[in-house]
Amino acid sequence: MTTLLAGSREIECKLVIFDKDGTLVDQHLLLLELAKARRTSIRRLAGVKACGQWEKMVGINLKSSKIDYSGPLAMAPCREEVLVASVAFYLNGRSWDDAKQLAERAYDEADASMKPPYGTVPLAGVEGTLKQLRRRGFKLAIASTDAHRRTVESLEMLKIASLFDAVVGGDDVLNGKPSPDMICEVLEKTESKADEAVMVGDSMSDMQMGRNARVKACVGVLTGSARRQKLEQLADVVIASVADLRVL
Repeated sequence: MTTLLAGSREIECKLVIFDKDGTLVDQHLLLLELAKARRTSIRRLAGVKACGQWEKMVGINLKSSKIDYSGPLAMAPCREEVLVASVAFYLNGRSWDDAKQLAERAYDEADASMKPPYGTVPLAGVEGTLKQLRRRGFKLAIASTDAHRRTVESLEMLKIASLFDAVVGGDDVLNGKPSPDMICEVLEKTESKADEAVMVGDSMSDMQMGRNARVKACVGVLTGSARRQKLEQLADVVIASVADLRVL
């Protein structure tokens, strides 16, 4: 196995699994684009009052562009966020069945209105690091809460899709982060073992997912919302960004 250098930690491994938002790409810009598209659809279908309730419940204030990174918009798979939107519509006077149907329609229309790369902007140094890892023989994969289709289309538009051996989105598994399901799916797709893999992510849920899947090591990065002190509770090592990964 080749040796990955993360900070002062040397890790022999074959597979590096990355979270996407906040780890490889700017999470804030992507979430703002998603929220704007969904708000436009919700406002048209359900009205201004429902929009306000929805923003509070998913954790976004579009007027100030503030995002609650522990909230559903940032953390939940789309199917879970649709349920949160359903509750918002229900609290605004709709029957539960109508609320669910409206939420599903609003999210489907919002997704259809968006175009790749969906506000996705790579973080500094990411592309160069990924290419270096590939040249040195590592398998690379993504385990993202974002939808599979949107993730793949974003990577294709950024011309880095070919660097990854597997992509697993939140809609590819029954249980999202911090369940180990995404990593288990990646391991199956890449024909790898957990003790040959490293998980790299910016959130506590990424680190917990890695631990639940019993990967060889969990590497936290500080390009997302979680601070070093928090990540260090679960990560084996914390580095500034993916760009700081090296190969020995």
